[in-house]
Amino acid sequence: MKKYIILLSLIFSVMAIQAKTLVAYYSYTNNIHRVISELTVQIQADVIRIEPVEKGLDYAADNYAIGSEQIAAIRAKPNDASSYPAIDPVTVNWDEYNTVIIATPLWWGNMAAPMQTFLFHNGASLAGKNIGLIVSSASSGISGVEADAKRLVPEGIFLPPSLWIRSSQISSASPLLSAWLNGIDYNDLTHNDMDDKLSINVNGRALTASIVDNSSTRALKELLADGPVTIHMSDYGNMEKVGPLPQSLPTNDERINTVAGDLILYQGRNFVIYYDTNSWNFTRLGKIDNISSGAALKGLLGNGDVDVTLALSGSSGIDGVMADGSHPTGIYDLKGVRVTPPDNDPDRLPAGIYIINGKKTILQ
Repeated sequence: MKKYIILLSLIFSVMAIQAKTLVAYYSYTNNIHRVISELTVQIQADVIRIEPVEKGLDYAADNYAIGSEQIAAIRAKPNDASSYPAIDPVTVNWDEYNTVIIATPLWWGNMAAPMQTFLFHNGASLAGKNIGLIVSSASSGISGVEADAKRLVPEGIFLPPSLWIRSSQISSASPLLSAWLNGIDYNDLTHNDMDDKLSINVNGRALTASIVDNSSTRALKELLADGPVTIHMSDYGNMEKVGPLPQSLPTNDERINTVAGDLILYQGRNFVIYYDTNSWNFTRLGKIDNISSGAALKGLLGNGDVDVTLALSGSSGIDGVMADGSHPTGIYDLKGVRVTPPDNDPDRLPAGIYIINGKKTILQ
């Protein structure tokens, strides 16, 4: 029988969204390629280049007739996968990234067709992520490209403004990129200060939240320093999940108009996650990161009662080690994906690290 080594003080904080950036770009004339080469001098990011399956096409021939035909096909049937030109396969582990920069040329007032293909197939995976947009064109405005991006990634968190680099500006892209990164507060987006982060595990999903600094959150961090805390939460007023903390915290009440993702302390003892709006005197604790809408958050929290586990992100203390030969339920891998062992017998799981009953577990 396998031995279950349970690390008592570690929970889904190991799965917190990492502050990593992915740059995805398409470039026919290499203008965008030159821009991305300069961008990666200024930031650390993983980069993928989108390439059409059919190689050697002369898109510039006959006044860009091929590109014009591809854009026309997409415009005619934007929800039909067959409207989009085939691209080389691209595999991305989207869980690794919280910010995605999309860089593309403009074709006939729209986003270049190969990049539209990439986003058509991956748009759902970009939900809740920060999206930066870089567009190159000769002189045409980029509003059509922005509209394409938001159509293809409807749940993305777009970072205004988009960066428009005209063909004549490619050689001076460096200062334009620097100013744009400052304009979208890129350093703040990718700053991973775990002292100001909370890990929230709900329904097998791990979220992170940025917390404010007040006596309430300092007391909450002291509480969680002893280990994760699980709260039984219920719906209230079709706007929130609420449940009692194991002890009361100091209050810092103020009039607050809530939005989806707000973390609130009510009457000193009740921990509240808002997925809709409200206005009352509360204590603000923080806000869940990368939540694009109340509907998305409500769907993640689920209907009815739910157990939510809070932990300090990046915590690494191990209070003790114990062996347990029982067969626990609720098994997840480190990406938050539920694992069903053969014949529902955890002894038959491959050796590795799992989350079992809310605890990080090494199966040997």
